[in-house]
Amino acid sequence: MPQKTKKNLSLVLVIALICMLLTGCSDITEITLNENGAGSYKETVTMSKNLLDTATGGMVTDDTMKNYLQNMYPQAEIAISDEAVNGTDSKVIHADMKFKNTSEFQQILSNRDMFSVKFTKNYFSRSPIYMPVEGEDTGSSISDDLQTAIGSNNALLEAVSSELKNLQVKMTITFPYPVTATNGAVQEDGKTVEWNMQNMEDRSRLYAVFQETNSLKAPQFTGAADGKYYNTGVTLKAESENLLDYIDVDGQKVESDYLFLSEESAYHITAADINGNVSQISFRIDTTKPSVSGVVNGKTYKSARTIRFSDKGSGIKKASLNGTAIKSGKTVSKKGTYTLAVTDKAGNKKTVKFKIK
Repeated sequence: MPQKTKKNLSLVLVIALICMLLTGCSDITEITLNENGAGSYKETVTMSKNLLDTATGGMVTDDTMKNYLQNMYPQAEIAISDEAVNGTDSKVIHADMKFKNTSEFQQILSNRDMFSVKFTKNYFSRSPIYMPVEGEDTGSSISDDLQTAIGSNNALLEAVSSELKNLQVKMTITFPYPVTATNGAVQEDGKTVEWNMQNMEDRSRLYAVFQETNSLKAPQFTGAADGKYYNTGVTLKAESENLLDYIDVDGQKVESDYLFLSEESAYHITAADINGNVSQISFRIDTTKPSVSGVVNGKTYKSARTIRFSDKGSGIKKASLNGTAIKSGKTVSKKGTYTLAVTDKAGNKKTVKFKIK
């Protein structure tokens, strides 16, 4: 494929998928959930042909887009048609899928964005996975994503932004149980909820309650243990019999029951359900090796050396010199070959090999 065609294809897919498929801001999404977690997923994406032509110069065919989407959603029936929508010549994409359980449903949503999905006899929730990145704004808008993807093509960005303003961005889910509470709009059948995504933040949680229980069981955390230290990222999940009211991460309330934390820090997390049951967990992520002074790896010395070590993260767990435990401030003067091993409480290990002649 010529380079220009590749570029145009990439651009239209960025627009079509970021704007409409990937972020959850599609035209109309209709989902049906059965008691066993199986169901159907239908999504209709509408984009003006003018926008599509502006993005691609008319060089991307329906078959090209269909093949790409089919690779992304192998279980889906994909159809693309030209239709007049509200007087505008439009390209309409239909995607119909079946899923056998909530796990498969979650996988479908994960092709669009990273979501956590919970469905029980008590409640339903769909929330974005909380995944903060140090030094970055994790709540970037669609326009920000488009600006990054489109680059300096201001005319195209303006066309896309205009198209987004005119979209009817809705999601409806029909549940097997009557809905007693939700942040969407309950329809006449009492079991179907419609969420107008344009009236919500890009990454807001969707929820519906079917029955309120008297359960006093507090939410349970999995993926980390209270008081522990970790030298890798932590995937923390909050499981609850009742719908979660909030998760608090170091004073910040987040709309998620699934958190991936990777930044070095001490974390204090609280989960509370709608019955007022509360659980707390504290742990530290420390990925930095201990600091050693007085000796350098690979060096040879002609005089005594005083070895010092410390760790600002989790603290020193143990240190040894040629297999014998030592404390910081140890002075070594005897000629020989030495191996210093210092390990912190998170399991990060610093090894220094040196000689004294």
